[in-house]
Amino acid sequence: MSQRIKWIVTIIYFIVLGMIVKWNANSIIVWLNRSLFEEYMMDIDMETVNHSFFYGTSLIFFMTFLLYAVIGTFSVTLIIVNVIWAGLIIANQIKVLERNEFITFNELYTLTSPKELLKLVDLPIGLSLVYFVLFLLFLVGLHIVTKKLSKKIHFHIGLHIRVAIFIVAFIPLLFIFMKPDVYNATYLKFEEVKSHNFNPVQRARKDGFLPSFIHTIHPNYMDKPEHYTKTSLLSLQEKYDERAKEINQDRKNHLRDSQTIYYLSETFIDPMNIPNLLANETPIPFISSMLENHFGGTIYSQYIGGGTANIEWSILTSFSLEVFNEPIAVTPYSDFYVQSSNHHTVMSFFDQKKIALHPYSAHLYKRKSVYDAIGFDDFLYLENGIQHTDKLGSHKRISDAALHKDVLREAAADDVGFIHVLTMQNHSPFGEEIPTSEYHPNLNEDVYPKNRMQEMTNYLQGLHASDQAIADLITQFDQSEKEINFVFYGDHFPSLFRGLEDQFPGNQLHETPWFIYMNHNRSLSDVNMDGLSPIFLTTLLLQAGEYYVSPFQALMDDLLHAGVKRIGKDFIVTGEGIVTDARIKDDHVLQLVKDYRLIMYDALFGSNRLADSFYIPNVED
Repeated sequence: MSQRIKWIVTIIYFIVLGMIVKWNANSIIVWLNRSLFEEYMMDIDMETVNHSFFYGTSLIFFMTFLLYAVIGTFSVTLIIVNVIWAGLIIANQIKVLERNEFITFNELYTLTSPKELLKLVDLPIGLSLVYFVLFLLFLVGLHIVTKKLSKKIHFHIGLHIRVAIFIVAFIPLLFIFMKPDVYNATYLKFEEVKSHNFNPVQRARKDGFLPSFIHTIHPNYMDKPEHYTKTSLLSLQEKYDERAKEINQDRKNHLRDSQTIYYLSETFIDPMNIPNLLANETPIPFISSMLENHFGGTIYSQYIGGGTANIEWSILTSFSLEVFNEPIAVTPYSDFYVQSSNHHTVMSFFDQKKIALHPYSAHLYKRKSVYDAIGFDDFLYLENGIQHTDKLGSHKRISDAALHKDVLREAAADDVGFIHVLTMQNHSPFGEEIPTSEYHPNLNEDVYPKNRMQEMTNYLQGLHASDQAIADLITQFDQSEKEINFVFYGDHFPSLFRGLEDQFPGNQLHETPWFIYMNHNRSLSDVNMDGLSPIFLTTLLLQAGEYYVSPFQALMDDLLHAGVKRIGKDFIVTGEGIVTDARIKDDHVLQLVKDYRLIMYDALFGSNRLADSFYIPNVED
């Protein structure tokens, strides 16, 4: 083959490759968009989608050729590219169905925890390893055969051409990563909407998956508030120092003198709050009584089927998720919190040991790094310190009753001041049964889909088991000589209610139970507050126990007394519903809200100008 003919063949070869790659990229874009819809069926009018909906071919095009430059075999490259994107398409479909959220850029780090991911999709690790090895052997074999065939016909893409391809593909990919919003706006015609995004999936169904995904590469989590200056923060510090002193004149206790347990009950709801779901008695009679006779009510959770780490973060920090620009698409633990300058949480109130317990993996959501940053002295998880692993029936998750044995062991230590508990019992999947359960729900077939009745029954029986386990745990606390505070809350609704949002509108699928119990008859109360943001649970604990407040919690106390239930980016929620900043009539309330956002920005994304003392009670004994 002459040099001239070889160059002509090479040019034709790359033209054909380019056409194949473009067609393949277009197909991938279509399926990425389909993954935003149930069963990949796009129930949307194509005339209503934005210009960005079918864009993104160039990104996949350059990625394919970059990989081709590294591997040197087009057939192997094409297979690997399609397997990678197919994995993302399937994973995104699962997340959309389970949580009504699409996958964000920062969530790709979970690929570093394949063991935990396989558990979530219920695929045996050994079998997965066998499939992976067989697939790898297939690719190696295909690569060898292709190379031999190329050599036989005297057609070979040399190293210098591959280097050139690599450089040409790498430069635009680097630009896309460094300037994703520029690429989005210029090439994909993506128009960023500045309004509060209550439903990212709904918006992504208009914009397309890839532009929406690219928008999460370097997101602006929170807008810088007006008047964010050193002077304004110093003034704010003085203001709430004085307010804390005023409040503390009527308080008499240090929270550090009692042992406090924050207890996140995975996927825990009160099914009696769902109209006509059940025709018989509640599966949670004990917890219902606690709600009635102690500080209790419901907290607002924007999630269905997920969001545990976010609610946990909001409870510990008293920072509102709704202040973020994209509140559903943000996961503070994995997105930015480790790098934040300020890690003050409720644990700043305690001098003694702080311990976390979670009967599952420690690798998801960067919990090990986060817990180390915020000051936990010990973190007990499934392979480190969790000793009791009994399960209910054929359930895959460790039962609450088993976990409580570890909780009681840690609580018995005299040097433990704070315990943070995250359960797993009622986490999906819900196909496993509890044959020994004495609770048998009578579900209304006119309200709940017949094809998921068994899963709902299994779930409700799990709630009943949780109720019994909590009753036994509190009995143990009653017998303790220590002063123990127990803050209980559910994090979100199960994915079993996904798709029923129109049937149960408003917040019916977004409010979960909470209560505060203090042993030795210290928490008997008829205080009941519904629809609260998780940010207020620490504030209510301090009120219930007449505990001293920090300057920050003095602000939270004032917000609560002003009738503020939730705080968003440009709105609040009160007894009147959602009220935008422009419609807040009380200047004092508006100023409290602005102060809150200023503090939150300073702690998470600003210069951390507020002193540590702002988050710690400063009261002389």
